Amino acid sequence: MRHAARHARSSDLRPRRRASLAIRSAERRRWAADLTGPGSGGLVVYGMGGIGKSTLAAQIAARVSRLQSGRVVSVINGEVSAAGFAAGPAEADFIICDNFDDNLSLQAGRWTIADPDLAALLAGWTGKLLITCRRPFTLDTGQPGQPGQPGQARLAFRRLGPLTRSGAAELTTSLPAVRLLGEAERDQAWRLTAGHPLALEYLDLLLARGERYQDLAGRLETAIEAATGQPLPRTEPTELPEATAELIACAAGGVMFGELFDRLSAGARSLLVRTSVFRGPVPAGALGPRPGHIAECEAAGLLTIEAGRELAVHRWTGDELHRRLAAADLGGQVAAAHQQAAGYWLSRTAGPGQHADLEAGYHQRRAADLARVPGPPAARRSRRTRIAVAGAVAAVSAVLAVEAGHALPHLASAESSAGAPGRAASTVTGAIAARDQAAAWLAREASTAAIIACDPAMCAALAQHGVAAGSLLPLGRGAGDPLGSDLVVATAAVRGRFGARLASVYAPEVAASFGTGAARIDVRIVAPDGTARYRAALAADVSARQAAGLQLLRDPTITVTPQARAALAAGQVDARLLITLAVLAASRPVRIAGFADRGPGASPGLPLRTVQITAPPAAGRAMLAFVRAQRSPYLAAHAGLTHGETVLTVEFAAPGPLGLLRT
Repeated sequence: MRHAARHARSSDLRPRRRASLAIRSAERRRWAADLTGPGSGGLVVYGMGGIGKSTLAAQIAARVSRLQSGRVVSVINGEVSAAGFAAGPAEADFIICDNFDDNLSLQAGRWTIADPDLAALLAGWTGKLLITCRRPFTLDTGQPGQPGQPGQARLAFRRLGPLTRSGAAELTTSLPAVRLLGEAERDQAWRLTAGHPLALEYLDLLLARGERYQDLAGRLETAIEAATGQPLPRTEPTELPEATAELIACAAGGVMFGELFDRLSAGARSLLVRTSVFRGPVPAGALGPRPGHIAECEAAGLLTIEAGRELAVHRWTGDELHRRLAAADLGGQVAAAHQQAAGYWLSRTAGPGQHADLEAGYHQRRAADLARVPGPPAARRSRRTRIAVAGAVAAVSAVLAVEAGHALPHLASAESSAGAPGRAASTVTGAIAARDQAAAWLAREASTAAIIACDPAMCAALAQHGVAAGSLLPLGRGAGDPLGSDLVVATAAVRGRFGARLASVYAPEVAASFGTGAARIDVRIVAPDGTARYRAALAADVSARQAAGLQLLRDPTITVTPQARAALAAGQVDARLLITLAVLAASRPVRIAGFADRGPGASPGLPLRTVQITAPPAAGRAMLAFVRAQRSPYLAAHAGLTHGETVLTVEFAAPGPLGLLRT
């Protein structure tokens, strides 16, 4: 106990950096020349997702800037309004529009710019344009690249295809696991991925994690043959037809993404889903993730950390993730993620046409669209579809209105009964009181890294009490199960939705309970690996806590009150407190006045998370400095001195991790 680790263990997996695609030198030189000629002009680089368009565009822009040093470059990423485009730097004469697909819509079988005002601005732009997107488009009613159409002739469309055999060979020199393969295997790797750069990176990541190449190659060949209807070519050709290459890349990429994703913990999967709906990098604080989950996703190659600790998921990766969830009838998780993202952007809206406003509107539309998607046969009736849409919109409105500072009295009837008016009014009043108590408890007691699943009204109350929107997982109609969260707030609405499965499958233990009857609200702890494993781990944790508590009671430097002695002997004290007390006692006498802070109505076995220590002021200040210097999971949620600096109170957040102590 005296030598227990003071800090959380770091992951054994090291973050992987994406290989730089400085391997398309011919395209870089040739297409940069298209933009350095006299007059106005534009270049559209299009191709399938993950093929390297954005990276190549940055390299083209850098080359153009070297050749023409007087150019003033402005970069626009994703959706942009006509007003936003016009509000760019007045001196800019070279505009880069990356991920331009967000501005396109399919009309009469052709892709065109959805906003006519934006199309007119681009058609009349007198500088240089560099656009990346997945498909060619028209500025008007003409065909892509067809001369004679207003504004269309100034755009040159260049398709970026998969890497050739030689290009893939150059890329593999930067992939640490693939480059160790033999020449024949590296050539086969190109065919298995159709020269798709991101798919090659997935292959490298799986090999680095111990996958045998031949086993993985066999699984990929099976998937490719099923997708294309023909065996994988063994030797020729050295370049693959466009349609065939795309089928191969999608089939192989889907298999490898699935294997990387399936290795993630439930919390890391939840983080990946919530990040994947954003169309650009998002601050980590908006998602409320645990550092370990970020490191896990990054090490798997499925998430990148940008400058300023912003998180991003590649769009090709996000598309595959959403496809898999939809196929597993878990599209509600994506809808809930869009609801959260809408809340984040609405709180930052500066006005119509601004970037935050565009993003909030996009996520609201996507959440509503996903709620309309037919689910299992029992959910396909039109009435239920209307309810699903209403639930999605209510979830967005609830969380967003609170973030914008609006009152939400109309949400008070979520748990109202259908009985007599007096009884209904009493039930509603009780539900409001219980919801407020639960929200206040969670705002203070729950870890800031915890993801809290809740119905829309409860999410609104939590946001009103200061819980970050990124820490909330709304459980509206059309949303998925609470797996991926750490705590689920079991209101009447949530209990009615999941029934007995809430306790038997998803969240077996109660951390705190408020209210009675139909108004009762339980804060339950989610078991990501199933109820049986969680309860076995909890029982083992109680035994380990009891053994550690008895060890502390034998320590002559520790003095305890009768109440504290009983709690230590019974294994009722949180493992984080036990470890902290052991380390403190190694350097000075410790007088324990008592333990507290098991939530009201908590399940047996859940620990006491607060300790009070009496000490002279100087010793108390030294202990407080030590406690505040720790790292997760040993960093206390609250710590301070009271009673003339003679009482040190240390409190850890809920839920507490299991398995920190060995039996």
